Formats: sequence, structure tokens, C-alpha cells
Amino acid sequence: MSHYLSELSIKNFKSIQNENFELSAFTPLVGYNNAGKSNIIEAIKWLLRKSTLSETDFFDITQPVETEGRISGISASILAQLPVSHQTAISPFLFTDSLYIKRVQTIPNIVTSQIRLYIKDPSQIGTADEWRLNPIGIDQAIQVLFPEPIHIGAMENSEEDVSKSKNTTTIGKLLAEIIGPIQTSYSSQVQNALLGIKDLLNADGSARASELNDFDKVVNSKVESFFPGVSIKIHIPTPELKEVFSKGTIKVFENQNSCGRDVSALGHGAQRSIQMALVRHLADIKRVTSGMNSNTILLIDEPELYLHPQAIEVLRDALKKISNQGYQVIFTTHSPFMITSTDVENTILVRNNNNIGTHKRNSLRTAITKVAASYPSQLEIIFSLSNSSNILFAEKVILAEGKTENRLLPKIIQKITGQTLGLHKTALVPMDGSGNTRKTIEVLTAMGIPTKAIVDLDYALREGETQGFLHVSDFDVKAIKDHLAIIAPTHLICLYGGWPTSIKNGSSMSPSDAISLLASEEAIQKNLISLKDKMKKNGIFIWTKGAIESHLGGIQKNEKGWTIFNSRLEKEELDVILPNDHAEIFDLVSWLFS
Repeated sequence: MSHYLSELSIKNFKSIQNENFELSAFTPLVGYNNAGKSNIIEAIKWLLRKSTLSETDFFDITQPVETEGRISGISASILAQLPVSHQTAISPFLFTDSLYIKRVQTIPNIVTSQIRLYIKDPSQIGTADEWRLNPIGIDQAIQVLFPEPIHIGAMENSEEDVSKSKNTTTIGKLLAEIIGPIQTSYSSQVQNALLGIKDLLNADGSARASELNDFDKVVNSKVESFFPGVSIKIHIPTPELKEVFSKGTIKVFENQNSCGRDVSALGHGAQRSIQMALVRHLADIKRVTSGMNSNTILLIDEPELYLHPQAIEVLRDALKKISNQGYQVIFTTHSPFMITSTDVENTILVRNNNNIGTHKRNSLRTAITKVAASYPSQLEIIFSLSNSSNILFAEKVILAEGKTENRLLPKIIQKITGQTLGLHKTALVPMDGSGNTRKTIEVLTAMGIPTKAIVDLDYALREGETQGFLHVSDFDVKAIKDHLAIIAPTHLICLYGGWPTSIKNGSSMSPSDAISLLASEEAIQKNLISLKDKMKKNGIFIWTKGAIESHLGGIQKNEKGWTIFNSRLEKEELDVILPNDHAEIFDLVSWLFS
């Protein structure tokens, strides 16, 4: 990718009071309806192409609207492709390869000439002259660096955008791009054709249609009786070439059928697909005609609108590809199909409330940088979280280590609460082992996402202290560990560091079975309850019987066991299925949503 808009600051624009955003070549904006995602897109467009803002564009009409951007990647080769006048204008203001610009409108409804453009001066950092007002040639240079952004709104009429030729529609922009070459190549042919029409239809045409002459004769006999000495002629103006193009549209041909159909005959999904294809082609044309290694910014609201899941994935891949070919793609979305695991880090979570207006949560990349110091640890957390794009669409997250939790908890929660996880705005995220539980909770918390975790008992016993959830030398952990040492010889449990280890040296019990056996011992029940309460206060729920399977009647930890349980759950109440443990499950669900 060449140069691109890497940072954006917006003040007082619509629902945005004051917020900064980091942008990449492919930036998804995720948030609930009315969060202000589209306002971010409109602010980008306004920064690069000024237009007069009205009162409705101001969050507070007593304060100015300001948008500030950093254009990164202006290399020596990019600079060399600019006209000399633009090179001269930009060079003094480069921070290595970056340019900082700011656009300001002080009050609503002023003329565009009064909208101010500032540029940051590297030689004046920290002084009153840090921002220079509208140096000569800067606005024009920006227009060369960034051809006009292509903006497609979510609720725009796709049929009109691809079939009605206007200067604001995609098809109109495409026709505008090709009318010049057609005029150059076929001007004489077109002119001769138009002259023939003129001779046939104009009032002074040399070969005027007899029907028009006859009409004139009949009508003029009547006009003469009202206005002596006055006559009329029907005149049909010859269209200009531009007028001909203004009627341009597209026809859709299916299955090699020679009869084309209007776009209006297609469904919304097909219309949207055609629209996205034309948008890409328009971007290609603009890139070629710009004459330099330019970057076209595509601003799209909900590109997945009206498309089925497979079509969404095709569209996502197409947009992702062009984001690596000289285009910057910034889009709003409500669909996890538009975001792959490689995009989760750069996704911007957009939220809105009455106090601070539209704002962002930390991205996954920013949160990990703040929380995880070691690179290997970062990789593990990124792998765990980036494969769960549903965290981006949730207000809460539940982390669960085991497969049984991830297969059964959604159904159990729906059974108890009457609502799905989606209605709870909650994501259940599988953890690849519990070792990163602490760091993962911290990362999600840094993203502003409340998080709770569900773990097996052995996690609390082995790692509760080292992970900081329990005090060192916790009384209950010590009591449980001491009791395990007492029963281990009787049950041939092999211990290492005081805890069950893999089967060896004559041991007859696996570590998981040993923990389940330990959890059933009457002597430590009070310690288990105390341990559970302490972990819950730190956002961790532990299975006091060892693992979830023991609380679900000892079901098998496989597809057969999960299918049988889910089948029973559809027909029976939980207290019937689990006469002894339903209270524990109810406690879990109540705690999760408290």
C-alpha cells in the first residue's frame, strides 16, 4: 500500500464530541445502530473534500467542527510523482513520510471559501504557529494524493446508483470517466449522427419529417385566426453527447439470455452485488487516470446489506484484495462475516452514550500492547481472541476453557433466562487452555468489554495464586492440598508439586479424575465453597466438582453426550435433568449476568 490516512481526530461533528481513531488499509467499524459509525465516514470525506456543514452537522453550534488527519507513507517516490508545484507545497511540512492536516468550520452554513485548512509545521512544534493556515497549494495537493473518496451509504437506493446517470451515482461517475475518450475517438461519427437527427427533427431541419410539417400546417391555420401574422413550428432539439450519456443505464443479462432486464427487476442482493462491482471498477479507473501511485479511499456503509452469507464472504475478500492494491477501505458493518481473524486487531469498536457521544473502545491491538509485555504471550492471546470475531459485536464476554461449556452453555443460558446469548449482547469465547485467562481478561477489559471466565477446579488450585486471583499461601488452597496428600496413597494418585500429574509410577488415576475425586471429599466442602466465592469476586467461576461434566450428571465429554443433554434440555426442565446440581447451574447463570 502507498500513502494512506492513518490517524483521524474528530471534534464537534454530529454525534462525535472529541475522539481519535487509528485507521489501516482495511478498517471495519463495528457498533450498534445509531452509534455514530456513519458519522466517522462522513468526517473522513469532509476532511479530504470540503463542503459547507449545516447546523445538524454540529454537535454544539457554539463550537467549531474540526477534523484532523495524518497522511502516512508519503515516500520520496510518491512525492516525485506529484507536479512540481505540489512537491514544493508539501515538502516543508513532511514529518519524515507523514503529513498532518486539519480542516475547521467555525459556524454553520458559511461559504466553502471560509472553511479553513491547516497543516502542521515540523519546525514550529510546541509554538503558537504549530498549525499553519492554508499554505498555498496544500488543498490542491491533497486532492492529487487522494482522488475523490467513493462513498456508498447503507440505505442508498442500489437500483438508482447503478441505473440512473447522475453526477452523484456510481454509474454516472463511470460514464463521466469514459465520455471523454468516446468524444475523442468517435466525435466525427457522433457529430454526423446527431446532424442527421437535427435535419429530421429541428424546426429548421433540411430533411424535416413530413409528419412535423403536416402538424405545423394544421395548427398554424388555427393560430392565424387568433394571432394574424404568427406561425409556429414543432422543434425537437438535438441532444448533446452529454445529454445522451445522461440517459445511460445498465441492462442485466442472465444465463446467456439475449433479452436484458432492468436492474429494478432484480432482488436487493443482486442490486447490491452489481453496485459493489461497479464501485470497484470505478476505483480501478480512478487509480489509472490519476497518473500516479494514488490511493482511493472507499467509504462504505454496511456493504453486506441484502447479501446472503456466501455473497458477503465473496464481497469481503474482494474488498480485502483491493485494500492491498492502492485503495484504503473503511466500512461499517453489523456482520461477523465481514471480519476475518486477521482483521480483528484493526477493527474499531464504536459506541455512543449521552455523556461523551460517539467514542471508540480500544482495539485489540492497542489493548494487547498495553497489557501483554512479552511477544509470545501476545501471540497466544491474539490467536485466542482473533478467532472469535463475535467479541466485536458483544457488550459482555464469557471465557470458557472446555468444549462442553462451549457446546452446552448457550442452550442452558437460553433455557434459564429465556434469551439467547445474542439477545444478552454476550459472546461466549472458547479459550485454548486456561493459562492466559488473566491476561485475556485484562485485554478485553482494556477494550472496554466486561469479561468473566469459567474454569475447572484445578485452575484455581494450581494457578489461582500465581495469576493473582488468590493471595499467596491461600488458606483454602492449602487445606485442599493437604487433604489430597492424605488420600493420594489410598487411591494411587501420583503427585508432583503436591498436585495430580500424568499416569505413571503405578498411578491408577488420571489428573482430571483425581481432581473430581478430591472435589467429592466431605472434609474440604467448606474450603471449596470459600474458594469459589473468592474467585467469583475476581471474575472467575470454578466448577467445585472439578469440571462441568460432573455438574451435568456425569455426561460423556463427546458429541454423543452433548447431543443427548441438549435433546433432554429441549423437552425437560433443568431441575428434572439435574435434581442435585441445578442450583449450581442457576448460580452460574445468575452470576454471569449480574
